Amino acid sequence: MEQKGFFQTKAGGLTIAFIVIMVAFAMIMAGLYTGTSVLCTIGFVLIVVAMLYSPVEVYILSKLKK
Repeated sequence: MEQKGFFQTKAGGLTIAFIVIMVAFAMIMAGLYTGTSVLCTIGFVLIVVAMLYSPVEVYILSKLKK
C-alpha cells in the first residue's frame, strides 16, 4: 500500500486552503488600511479559490481520476 504525505490527503489540502484564506484575509486588511483596491481584489480572489478547492476536488477531480 502506498503511503501518502500529509499534504496529499484531503485534510492536508484543506489545511493549505485554510492557510491561503488566512493570508488572503491579511492581504484584504492591508489593502483596506492602505487604500489599495488591488490588494483587496487579490485577497478576495484567493479566498474564492481556496473555498472552491473542496467542491472541485470532490465533484470534478475525483471523477476524472477514476
